[in-house]
Amino acid sequence: MPRAELSHLFCSLPWSYAEIHHDGKVFMCCPRYSGLRAIGNVFTSTPDAIWNSRMAQRIRRGILDATFSHCSHRECPELVGRLLERRAEAARNPEMGPVIAARATRLAKGPATVKLCHDDSCNLSCPSCRKELLVADRARQAKLDRMLERFILPFLADARLLILAGDGDPFASKHYRDILKATHERLPQLKIGLHTNGVLFDARAWADCRLEGRLDQVEVSIDAADPLTYALVRRGGDFRRLLANLAFMAERRRAGQIRHLMLSFVVQGANFREMPAFVALGKRFGVDRVRLALVRPWRRGFTTRAYARAMIWDEAHPEFDAFLAVLRDPALADPIVWATDVVPFIERARGAPLDVGALKPTPIERLRNWLSG
Repeated sequence: MPRAELSHLFCSLPWSYAEIHHDGKVFMCCPRYSGLRAIGNVFTSTPDAIWNSRMAQRIRRGILDATFSHCSHRECPELVGRLLERRAEAARNPEMGPVIAARATRLAKGPATVKLCHDDSCNLSCPSCRKELLVADRARQAKLDRMLERFILPFLADARLLILAGDGDPFASKHYRDILKATHERLPQLKIGLHTNGVLFDARAWADCRLEGRLDQVEVSIDAADPLTYALVRRGGDFRRLLANLAFMAERRRAGQIRHLMLSFVVQGANFREMPAFVALGKRFGVDRVRLALVRPWRRGFTTRAYARAMIWDEAHPEFDAFLAVLRDPALADPIVWATDVVPFIERARGAPLDVGALKPTPIERLRNWLSG
């Protein structure tokens, strides 16, 4: 994207956000969107040394000079979907305004939002994500336990929001459950954001993980509106149990115990026809938003051949025209839909631009890093 088109845009994530991955690498954005540029590693460095590393400061400088030099201009859904915040608005923000004015790249405080993606333990083995069920063994669990005290809790000292989890499921991971319990006791001001498949998220998990009064946001990844499709794309899941848990979450949302509830759908060859029905599913449970995102390659997921079948948005795909036909459905223009990188294809299908202002995400939704989950 030409620099002139970026000069009025801004991304505050490099000043406020970090996520930790399985190998200990730390990123200030989903690595798919930041060109795989880690700012450090939790196993070899301290929180401050990572947060103010040379790479961290280079990434911030690229935002300040409006080149977005360390961002992927083709893969970032907010760049592609024209959903980044406006630089003028960011300059009026009481936290970001001084940063922009001073062109600050070195920070005194740690990240305000931290996302954990370093335990891949999960109760499902979705084909797009993994080939088999993964659960931390004893050695890995011991390493994670040490990491909790030595790095995770210190790194959260200035955080206001903790998001779990970008790899695996927060309720299938003993480590993540331990973090939820530890932060309840030692960082009571910390709000929690959950990215979960929802199958284990019931009243028992709510009580065990001390979630009362702490949940800011919940994203439930489902990728289907029909039990048969769900069984295909969410291998090992229980659609009936999921629906019961969605009803529990909806009740918690109505009671004000979940501030923001979102369902997400990764668009692929196996499920693209269910996008309108998925929007209806979101409305059924009174969610705040339904997020659509194009399928992308995952490090342990699809084979090359399987990914080619899943990549419905490729013009060479034999069902590409059918994909465009589904995108003409009026349901996908509903204000509840956050279409991210599907926006250009919806516009192409309709022959007219979408009102992206109507689809503009809230500041919480702007954490596009949920997409790494």
